[in-house]
Amino acid sequence: MISPKTRICIFDVNGVLIESNAANAYAMARAFSDDPVAWERIAALYLELTGIDRGTKIRTIQEKIIGRPFDEGEFQLRWDRFTEIGRIAMRNAPLMPGVKSVLEELGRRGITRGALSNTPPALLQAILASHGLDTLLDISRGGGDWPKSESLARLFADFHLDPADCLFFGDGRGDLAAARGTGVPFVAIDPGTGEFSGEAGIERTYGNLAEWGSGELGM
Repeated sequence: MISPKTRICIFDVNGVLIESNAANAYAMARAFSDDPVAWERIAALYLELTGIDRGTKIRTIQEKIIGRPFDEGEFQLRWDRFTEIGRIAMRNAPLMPGVKSVLEELGRRGITRGALSNTPPALLQAILASHGLDTLLDISRGGGDWPKSESLARLFADFHLDPADCLFFGDGRGDLAAARGTGVPFVAIDPGTGEFSGEAGIERTYGNLAEWGSGELGM
């Protein structure tokens, strides 16, 4: 899937670079409730909302689990609590297999390496640095209360990139939708969840970057 014209590889962070999906799910659950019983329901729903911005995740959990509109200031409270709890969760989560070796190899080949996440920018920078990834990435873009497709489009516009010259690595259907919406070739990362089962155009999935590096870079 990588070709001589590939100029930049763009990586989702949670589930692609850092093995933090489960940790983030429970961080979100704790942002909503102190009840361990509720945590399981919230975490399960969170894990279904792959590749979706955190604002949409918070609103969806409020609607489907809490079952009432937000009180005044409650949305921001959930956002802030998840940011703080998630900061710790993502710092403590391990890297996915093959991350550093693949990023190093891409750098040797002169390919620009970018991270694109729904995590707020300042927090994302701190988390990447805590894992030693800041020196292996040329670009990092955090997100906010907007879809990842918008973040991708901004990235292409800011760096004058042709999406056809890029690869976007994601682990969720929301990532796939963002790739389709912006016309960027997509690499599906699935550690065994069946996330992309039945999706048209997905001919192969990779369990992690180590597997992709072996198949595509000959590592």
